[in-house]
Amino acid sequence: MNEFKVGLMALATLASVVVMSFKITSNQSGFGDYVPYRTIVSDASGIFPKTPIKVAGINAGRIKNIELTGNQALITFEVLEDIKVPADSKLRIKTVGFLGDKYIEISVGKSQERLDSMGFLIAEEAGGMETLVKDAAEVLKDVREITKSVKDALAPEGQEPALKKIMQNVDEMVINAKDATASMKRVLGDNENKLNKMIDDLGKFSGELANQTNTENPESSLRKVKKILANLDDMTLDMKNLVADIKAGKGTVGKLLVEEEIADEVRATLAGVQKIVGKVDAIRTELELFTGANSDYGSESALALKIFPAPERFYLLGLVTSEIGPDRSRTIVSTVNGVETTENRVERDRDTYRFNIQIGRILGPWTFRGGIIESSGGLGVDYDVRDWGTRFKLEAFDYRKNIGINLRLSFEQQLWNVFYGRIAVEDSLEENRSATLSAGMRFNDEDLKGLIGFFF
Repeated sequence: MNEFKVGLMALATLASVVVMSFKITSNQSGFGDYVPYRTIVSDASGIFPKTPIKVAGINAGRIKNIELTGNQALITFEVLEDIKVPADSKLRIKTVGFLGDKYIEISVGKSQERLDSMGFLIAEEAGGMETLVKDAAEVLKDVREITKSVKDALAPEGQEPALKKIMQNVDEMVINAKDATASMKRVLGDNENKLNKMIDDLGKFSGELANQTNTENPESSLRKVKKILANLDDMTLDMKNLVADIKAGKGTVGKLLVEEEIADEVRATLAGVQKIVGKVDAIRTELELFTGANSDYGSESALALKIFPAPERFYLLGLVTSEIGPDRSRTIVSTVNGVETTENRVERDRDTYRFNIQIGRILGPWTFRGGIIESSGGLGVDYDVRDWGTRFKLEAFDYRKNIGINLRLSFEQQLWNVFYGRIAVEDSLEENRSATLSAGMRFNDEDLKGLIGFFF
C-alpha cells in the first residue's frame, strides 16, 4: 500500500509540473514551424541557447546554438515561419534595464525579398555599459567647458572685471542725471507761477519723503531699502567667497576645474561597475528533475542544479532519493561457548537520501566531472550529440568490498522541448546488474524565469 501511495504521489507531482511547463514554455515564442537563420557578432557575452528573439518587442523565436568561428561568435537562431524577415533586416543585442538580461531584437527591413533559410542577418553592435562610460566622459568634458566659460565671464584673465565696468556705467548715468536736472531748473525759472505750484507740491512730496525716510518708522521705505542693501551686500560677499573657493579648487566644481584626477577616478569607477555587472550577468544555471523506477531499488527520484560561472565550467549540486537503498555488506563476529563464528549480512535501508556535489569542465561535446556522486567519491564522463538532443554518460563511484566500483552507463534523449527520457544500468559489468527507467525535465535560465513568473 505504501508503494502505491509513493508512486501515485510521484505521478501527480510529475503531471502538475508537466501542465505548468506546457503553459510556460508554450508562451515563450509560440507554437508553429520555425525558419533557421544565422548571424555573426564580435561579442556574445550574456546570451545563451534559448535566449529569446524579439520582433517589435514580442518573442518571435529563440537561439538554437552559439559557437566560436575565428575570433567571432556564430549564432544560429530560429524565427516563427509566420513572421516575414526581409533580406535587409538587421539584428541587435539589447539589455533589459541597467542590470537586466539580454535578448536579440530584429529590426525588420523594407525589402520585399524574404531572407532564405540559414541566411545571414547583419548584426549591429548595441550600446551597453561601454556607451554609458563614454557618455559620462563627454558630460564631464561639457561641464568643465561650461564652468570655464562662467569663470571667464566673471573675471577674464588679463582684462577688467565685468562687474567693475557695470559700476562705471552707473556712475556715468548719475552724472548725466545731474546735468539733466540743471537744465530743467533753467527751464522752470521762466515759469514762476508754475514753479511755485510745483514747490508746494514738492513740499508735500518732501513731507511724504521725510516720512518714508524716517528710520524710526518700521514701515518706511528707507528701512526696507537698507534691508535690501544689507541682503545684497551679503549676497555679494557670498559670491566673492564662492568664486574664490572655485579658483582655489575647493568643492566639487572646483575640483572638476583644477584636478584632472577626478575625471580619471570617475572613469575607473564606471569601468569597475561594468566588470561587476558583466561577471554577475555571465552566471547561468540549469535545473533538472527526473523520476522513475529501478528494478532493484523501487521508485527513484533525482534533483540536480548546475551553476555555470563560465560557459565551459560548472558546479553541480544534487539530491537522489529511492524507496530502497543499495546493498551494504556487514560482518558480525560472535563467540558462543568459546567458539568464534563469523556472519556476513547484506542490509538495505528504506527511503534513502544521497547527495551529489561535483565540479565539471566542458570540452566541445565532452564533459568531465568529479567529486561526490551519490554520497561517495567518483568520476564521470558525458558525451553530447547536440543535434539529436542525446547524451551518453559513464560514472564510476561507490566502491564496495565484495562487488567493487559501481560502473553506471546512462542514455538520455530529449523528447520535446524541456522533456527528457533516461535509461541507466547500475553495476553494468556485474552479473547482479539493475536498470532504471525514468523521465523528467530540464530547465535553463529562460525556462526558470517563465516558471517563477507564473507563480509570482
